[in-house]
Amino acid sequence: MDRALFESEAFRFLNLIFGHIQNQSVEIQPHWFIDHLCYRANTEDEYQSLCVKFLDFSDLLIETQVSGRMISTFKLHKPIVFNQFEIPLVELPAPKKHKITETGFEHIEIVCDVVLLDLAKKYSHLNLDLGGLKKEINPELEIVFGRENLKFHNQSLEDVIRHELQHK
Repeated sequence: MDRALFESEAFRFLNLIFGHIQNQSVEIQPHWFIDHLCYRANTEDEYQSLCVKFLDFSDLLIETQVSGRMISTFKLHKPIVFNQFEIPLVELPAPKKHKITETGFEHIEIVCDVVLLDLAKKYSHLNLDLGGLKKEINPELEIVFGRENLKFHNQSLEDVIRHELQHK
């Protein structure tokens, strides 16, 4: 995958997810930001191949094991610019064992300055995944639209990585 294809897929995905956001009347405050896109791999071999291909247009910040599988985070040489957002990172998780995933973009994560439980109450009528609220580091609230999902958290992934690297 080259940068042009990556960017084209990202714009298609972002248009879909923002269509869901608009249709479900989810409010994104102007001072919130999208800190990363998540791109899924279907197989371990595809994950390894994508890790190499992403290095053509980004730098690896970290590859770490989370819940029994590797997750790589890349900082794009040039952020994805979509509407008013500049998205600097892409997260690439290896697939979980015994879980089928489709290759491609899956979710965006927005850094917000509100209590996630308050957002959960506000959007309780939507399909929410509350499992991420239990995370010790950077809890998250997910709105599940289907294949394209939206997650909120209070700290950027880059800040979490910086903290993690400082305390290793």
